[in-house]
Amino acid sequence: MTIAITALAAVAVSGCSNPFDAQDVGDPDTDPQETEAPEDEGAAENEVPAFGDIRQEMFSAMLAADSVTIDGEVRAGEADLDELFDGVDDDTTGELTITGALDGTESEMSFSAGGSSFTQRAVAGQEYFRGEDFAALLVSELDDEVADLVEEEFVEETISDNWVLFEDSGGSVFSAEEFISTWRSELTGDDVDAMAAHAEEREGETVWVYTADGGESEFVVAADQEPYLLEITDEDSHYEFTEWNASEPPEVPTDVITLDEIFGAIAEEQGWEPGALEDEESDDGGAEHPDA
Repeated sequence: MTIAITALAAVAVSGCSNPFDAQDVGDPDTDPQETEAPEDEGAAENEVPAFGDIRQEMFSAMLAADSVTIDGEVRAGEADLDELFDGVDDDTTGELTITGALDGTESEMSFSAGGSSFTQRAVAGQEYFRGEDFAALLVSELDDEVADLVEEEFVEETISDNWVLFEDSGGSVFSAEEFISTWRSELTGDDVDAMAAHAEEREGETVWVYTADGGESEFVVAADQEPYLLEITDEDSHYEFTEWNASEPPEVPTDVITLDEIFGAIAEEQGWEPGALEDEESDDGGAEHPDA
């Protein structure tokens, strides 16, 4: 009997991959789409600039910030959570939180939907995955051959109370910078630049509110200081941006386990020689059962 240890390793790698799509993200300083829009005289009269007039300044200011906290609701299909976890429908709405440094270092990202969740943390140049979430992901992705050998309860007991350390991962997670850059690439075009605009007082702060699609889409921008986005409401999604330049970094986890330690614990529990999962790899990419 062979052990598909490569499947275990593949799950470990996919578990820390970027669950969101940030394709077509341009450089904020060189993106050819960034052009100065003509001044809207009507907006100027109402002291509310057209979205096209502040777009470049807004995204430049946001991408230059040190840190931010983003809380929102998004469908599981948009976050690919339906692909990571069995039983999660792509229409299920989940909760997203990104907090800490804008570039994904010294930050944390979590997503939950349909009873499934994951949390990634980057701190002090290392990347961690919350053990409870990783155990569920690992168990759900085990192929039948490995699942017959490894008990789910043992995997959960071994991993759940720890943070799984991904060594040599680069020490960053999906970042607020990538999230903001994705919106920057999407919020373009004449219709977007000419969205209806008005000023409001919200929680004692003057904001500019831009709406489209008959009011179903709304973008709230700070008016008194830097033009940071404060809220986005778009179709089935809603996000809030808080703690600009004041979002605290996460702490270094105290209870940590590595992938090698997880595999070593599985080998020991099965009565195999230490390192059997790594040392018994066959030439065709499989791994021979130590007792076969």
